[in-house]
Amino acid sequence: MNPEQVDIDRAQSGIRPARAALTEAMRLDDMAAQLMTVQRYWNAPGREAQLTSALEESRGIWSDIQAALANGALPLPTDIQHNLLILSVYAESKIGSCAATPSAEALSGLIALTRTLAGSLREWRAAA
Repeated sequence: MNPEQVDIDRAQSGIRPARAALTEAMRLDDMAAQLMTVQRYWNAPGREAQLTSALEESRGIWSDIQAALANGALPLPTDIQHNLLILSVYAESKIGSCAATPSAEALSGLIALTRTLAGSLREWRAAA
């Protein structure tokens, strides 16, 4: 393989993880916005159904992140993978807490975690 092809292959392999990280960041941003809407309109009719839906979707996103890490579909540096796995387990516990004892205040921690991770994944993508 010629040196130019090696450089092209390296560049293309760097695009995949960056794109995967950006996709997950966008999903997390959307999820945070949905949770913030539920929080903002806490006393609105139908809040229970909206909260249940938002928490189920949030659980699904975090589960997808865990699966992507396990399958190598989100190829990040090892330390970032480890930290992301820990955060996903923590997020699962926050989701469970929000479901068990729903309150607008309880959503704050989950929203902050979701937004922070989305921002971190975007920063990693920019640095990749």
